[in-house]
Amino acid sequence: MSEWFSHIPRIGIEDPLWLLLLPVLALSAWWLRMRERKGKSPALRFPDVDRLREAGFEVPPFLRRATSRLRWGALLLGVLAMARPSLVLEETVARSRGIDMVLALDISESMLQEDAGGRSRLDAVKEIAREFIARRNNDRIGIVVFRGSGYTLCPLTLDHRVAGMLLDAVTPHVVRDEGTAVGTAILIAVNRLKASQSSGKVIILLTDGASNAGSIDPLTAAGIAASQAITIHTVGAGSRKGGFSGLHEEELRQVAGASGGRYFLAGGLSSLSESFREIDRLEKSRISSPIAKRKSELFLYLLVPALLLLLGEAVLANTRLLRIP
Repeated sequence: MSEWFSHIPRIGIEDPLWLLLLPVLALSAWWLRMRERKGKSPALRFPDVDRLREAGFEVPPFLRRATSRLRWGALLLGVLAMARPSLVLEETVARSRGIDMVLALDISESMLQEDAGGRSRLDAVKEIAREFIARRNNDRIGIVVFRGSGYTLCPLTLDHRVAGMLLDAVTPHVVRDEGTAVGTAILIAVNRLKASQSSGKVIILLTDGASNAGSIDPLTAAGIAASQAITIHTVGAGSRKGGFSGLHEEELRQVAGASGGRYFLAGGLSSLSESFREIDRLEKSRISSPIAKRKSELFLYLLVPALLLLLGEAVLANTRLLRIP
């Protein structure tokens, strides 16, 4: 109901002090009217009015007070125009405010294992991540890739097409160091998000192994992220039994819990897709509803009729309603 009322224009007054003249005008009109009724208005008496009527000098009843009414109407409109009224329409405008997200992707050799519907884990992750990025229209997305070390593949950007192209080109060979440096990847992502002014900052960490490389452990890096109001969602790719690297689920749960995020186990293509869809539902773009005001000034719409009324009075007073002293 309030949204409906917001579309009804209201009158705004820029210089309301001019409206104080309205009671002065009303009092003046009343005083002149009373003088006229008491016969104190100056008049010239003619000895034979009938002859003037026969000669066509009689003014029709509706024109007898035309000049005074035009004058008072012009004064009224002039005062209202000087008060600078305007029509104001308030509108609630929904505006999306995106959040900043960094995808931290494990690209170790174990991610080439084909257990995602006949495809490698890395290929499945790239496809699902690309679809995820395409759905986040209002969000800036960055990508960090890691093995025994890591680097920023794509800084935070709204150009999701470029981010998707860079993601498609990723192979384990872009990072040579062996191992899985989960803590390092988190710290790189945190550094990308630290300067962000967004009200929402998120890291999505995907790995299929336990952290066994890097100079910082994952829980310490997660604590740094939490201190920067950054949420970490972790996704474990592969089975619980894992391959040669082994998936450390408890560690990923602790990393996510330290920053208020969630842990997801993605044992196959469908569960991986569902994990990203759930993160998509959790991290919705913030919506704000500012009030936009549109003004339509009424100054000219009042001043022009006032001038026309004065012109009409002048024409009548010097033609049909000409008074002879």
